[in-house]
Amino acid sequence: MTMRWMQLRQADLNLLVAFMVFAEELNVSAAAKRLLLSQPAASRTLDRLRALFNDDLMVRGPGGYRLTPAGERLQSELGRLLPELDAVMGRPAFDAMTEEATFRITGPDNVCAVLGPLLCRNVLPKALGVRMLFVPWSESAFEDLDRGRVDVALSNDDVLVPEHLRAQMLYRERWSCVVAKESSLPERLTLKQYLEQEHIVVSVLDGVQSIPDKRLAALGEARRWSVRMPYFGAALECIPRTQLVLTATSGVARVARARRELRVIEAPQEITGFGFQAVWHPRLDSDPAHTWLREQLVRLAAEL
Repeated sequence: MTMRWMQLRQADLNLLVAFMVFAEELNVSAAAKRLLLSQPAASRTLDRLRALFNDDLMVRGPGGYRLTPAGERLQSELGRLLPELDAVMGRPAFDAMTEEATFRITGPDNVCAVLGPLLCRNVLPKALGVRMLFVPWSESAFEDLDRGRVDVALSNDDVLVPEHLRAQMLYRERWSCVVAKESSLPERLTLKQYLEQEHIVVSVLDGVQSIPDKRLAALGEARRWSVRMPYFGAALECIPRTQLVLTATSGVARVARARRELRVIEAPQEITGFGFQAVWHPRLDSDPAHTWLREQLVRLAAEL
């Protein structure tokens, strides 16, 4: 760490944190909202940053704001140095019983169906100031991590995570099939039986192959489907009194087992499982509240 950074005053350090928000949002209004500032106050903060570094840092263009070369260098350097400064300054551990925090988490509904109830039952009763804000999974999830719009993305390990992000495996999943209670299908399906059925398919992102379809494609096979939707919860509602087959993960299967009109059977062994991982931006590595959240996710996953 250079002496130039070590000699900065606390007020300057606050400005650097503000700059990272400006750099992530590239929008003064959005940055003001995250910084809990009025737009005029945010504009004054940006002016102070420009004066501190003798550069415009970000300039308006036809498509909105863009970082100047000096702004890009500053963003890159701060991405490495701010976590180090946090560690040097010895920030205390997060006390979930007395401190307030809101965590923004994104993930498909099948992982939220597993971890959400555990957070509600085993964590939040002892974390009175903590709120968990779950937002829908989208193709911009990793960009949202970059821009600070979400704190953690819960992603399956079939998804390629950008190299600059951190990832930690939480737990492994296996596949089951959900059918109507009166279905004559056996307790375990062979691949041939599976392919003979009419399926309801859950694709979280439009145009992106689901994991079961990827497994089948690797075998040169494809399943027949008549309904495709983005939510497992909604798909469950479609199964009763039909011949449809839903291929579901453990959290969804657990919900299905509690419903009298549904039955859960084993998926073909060829449709192998996968893992869910927590993904976050490295600038949050040493943040006490974020460290606490990651510890809770790992602890809950270990209990599954």
